[in-house]
Parts: sequence; structure tokens; C-alpha cells
Amino acid sequence: MGGREGGETHRRRLSRRLPKSPLIPHTPPGPEAFGLQPLIGSPLIDSLLWPLIRLRDRVAPALAYQQYSRLWQANAGSQVAFWMQQVAQGWLVLDLTGSEFTLGLLAFFRSIPMLLLSPLGGVLADRLDRRRMVLVAQMILAGLMLTIAILVVTNRVHVVHLAVSSLVVGTMFAVNVPARTALVAGLVPRQHLANAIGLHSATLNSARIIGPSLAGQIIATVGIAGSYFVQVGGYVWSSVNMLRVVPPPRSPRPRSSTWADMRGGFAYVARTRVMFALMLLALGPSLFGMPLMTLLPAFVRKDLAGGPEAFGLLLGVLGVGALVGSALVVTYSRFREKGRALVAAILTYAALLILLSFTRSFAAAAAVVACMGFSQSVYMSVNQMALQLLVPDALRGRVMALRMMTFGLSPLGLLPLSWIAETQGTPTAILLGGLATAVVGIGVPLWVRDIWRLRPDDADPDGLAAPGTTG
Repeated sequence: MGGREGGETHRRRLSRRLPKSPLIPHTPPGPEAFGLQPLIGSPLIDSLLWPLIRLRDRVAPALAYQQYSRLWQANAGSQVAFWMQQVAQGWLVLDLTGSEFTLGLLAFFRSIPMLLLSPLGGVLADRLDRRRMVLVAQMILAGLMLTIAILVVTNRVHVVHLAVSSLVVGTMFAVNVPARTALVAGLVPRQHLANAIGLHSATLNSARIIGPSLAGQIIATVGIAGSYFVQVGGYVWSSVNMLRVVPPPRSPRPRSSTWADMRGGFAYVARTRVMFALMLLALGPSLFGMPLMTLLPAFVRKDLAGGPEAFGLLLGVLGVGALVGSALVVTYSRFREKGRALVAAILTYAALLILLSFTRSFAAAAAVVACMGFSQSVYMSVNQMALQLLVPDALRGRVMALRMMTFGLSPLGLLPLSWIAETQGTPTAILLGGLATAVVGIGVPLWVRDIWRLRPDDADPDGLAAPGTTG
């Protein structure tokens, strides 16, 4: 009884602080529309595996829905390919140039389209067939990785090719990610949406283990070209599974111009303090914390005296920590105090960055990086859960695109941090990034106190829609 009263009090407090508007027309499909599926598909085998089915339904109930399960498999292939590409390109750049600044510059090229084109990608995700958008982007990425692989095999690869590749990858992600993320909410009922988002994060973090480790081993035994060929296979696998996804029909939406739709997404976030604060909490680590991962090859080579295997292993333990964090978030996806968990995870991540800057032992660095992966996974998953639970479906693509824009803004922190790494050393850049992340993690909750008390599971998304945002 006390918990129900607390939830009502929290909803009333949010309703006083956030502007109201007429409900955005949206009729969520009933549970029968999502298509529950057995574990294997054979009645006899499923009867023998009944304990595993019960475990799945308790820990990962979203996987019981057939269309979401197919999307989850598609995500696995593309994410493994993406993380393999991070390792392969990072090592290839160092082989070609030996420059930490070039590492940061190529990451800058990848981020520019995310910054400039993500709002357009969000508008398209709210207008067009989201599944088709993802498929087109995946096939372009497969062709791009195949081209780079051929250039490496023929010894014609140049850093300019990698710069162009970074621009194309950033452009495809600006289109791909908002549509892919917005698909999730239509494939599971609302009561399992937090679990589905947690599984989405778990897929990413599993790929951080498999992708870097696989890429490091392939580079060490076969060469960089072999890593790129495997990436092509990952994108093809993802495309095949996306072809099997059948999203539910979407509610009709009023016609408006692209600019009006884009402006509506910005206006909704700007006028809704909690949403704006969640965006800032995503932006802070993207500006000052996550860009430092781009400098890890230099940190491993110069400060830890390691090679490609060590670099892949370090990214692997980062993924292990992140996977543990994701598993925790998935298991306790109905945990209500998501605001407190979000703030605590960001501050922990900042403290670990500061600790890493003083680490010179590979074993100690691996332990710190694993804990960083854990805290990073928790804050990213909880941040996305809160946004997805709070946003109306008619604005979902645009809001998810704005969240992606926070990653596109990372060059504003990456370029100066890369310059500091090259002139003062990578540890100094890591230290400053950790301090800046801590300032954001403390400052935003002090400014918007509702973040600390946030319980997005109790909120009504349509009731939080800001005026003039229906586009």
C-alpha cells in the first residue's frame, strides 16, 4: 500500500513540474500482438528444457516475444562487427601513422555525421519503415568493410580511406541507431520494455567481449584484413535476421514538414526538465569519459607496454564488466529507483577514470577497466530505460536520435583530450576526463532534483508530452 501511495505521489510531483499537453494519438498493441515463442520450437524438446524456459521468463521475459528475439539476434551480429572494427581500425591507424592524434581525428570524423544527421535520422525513424532503414544501413556497412579488407590485402590502404570509412560509418549509424532503438518498444509490451532495453545493452556489452577479443586474435594470427572480412559476415548475419522481423503497424500521424518534426523533437526535450537532464547525463560521459576509449591503443602501447593481444584483452575485460552490469540491470529491470542508480553509476565511472590515470600495471589496469565497464553499462542502460519509458511513441525516434547526438558531440571533448594525450601523455588526458565527468555527475542532479527521485516506470509518457511537440 505504501509503495502504491509513493508512486502516486511521485506522479503528482512530476505532473506539477512538467508541462502538459493533449495526448499524442497512440494505441499500443495488446499482448497477443507480440507473438510469444517457445525456447526451441519443438514441444518435446521444450518440455525437457522447461527449467530453462522458466529461467528465461524470469530473467529475460522480453526474449519470449518472437519479433523482439529476432531483433536481438540481428543486434548481436552488427555489434560484434562494430567492436571488431574499433580494434582493427585503431591498430591499422597506428601501423600507418603511429599518431594518437590521428586516432582521435578519425573518431572525430565518425562522430560528425552522428552530430549533424542524427536529428534527421530520428525524423525518418518516426516517418518511414524502421526495419527497412536498418537493413539498408547494414548492407552499406557490409560493403564498406569489404572494401577496406580488399584495400588492406592489396596493400593500397591509406589513412584517407579510413577517414572516408569513418564518415560513412557515422552516417549509417545516424540513420541506423534511432530506427533500431525505436523498434524495440513496438516488439514487447510496456511491462517488459525495461527488460528489453536491458537486453539491448547486454548485447552491446557481450559484443565488447567477443568483438575485441576475436579481432585481436585474428589480427595476431591472420592479419587486419581477416578481421575486416569477419566484420562483413557479422553485418550479413544481422541483415538476414532483420529481414525476419515483422514490426506491428504504427498509428497514423499528422503530416508536417521535416523541419517542423525536427523542431518538435528538440522542443519536447528542451521543455521537459527531466528529459533534458537525462540528455545532459548522457552527454557528460560522452564528452569527457567515453572518448578516452579511443586513446586506449596508445595507453596500452606506451604506458602498459602491450601489443594488439593486450589491447584486445583490455577491451575484453571492459566488456566482461559491462556484461555483468547489463546482467544486473536485466535481472532487476523492474527496480524503481532508477534515478539514484543512474547518478551513482556515473559518479563511480568518473572515479574509476581518475584511478586508471595513475595505473601502470596491466593487471591493475584490467581490474579498473572491468569495473569501468560495469558502471558504464549500468548508467547507459538505466539512462536509456528512463528515456524509453518516459517518451511518447510518436516522438520516440526523434528523442532516441537526440540521445545519439550526445555521442556525436564527443569530438568536442575528444580532440582536446587527444591533443593533451599527445603533448602531456595519455594518463593526463584520462585524469582530466574523469574530473570533468564527475563535475557533470554532481552538477546535473543538483540542478534538477527530480533526477535523484526519478521513477520512470510510474510515469505516463503521453502525459509528459510538452506543448507543441506533436509535430
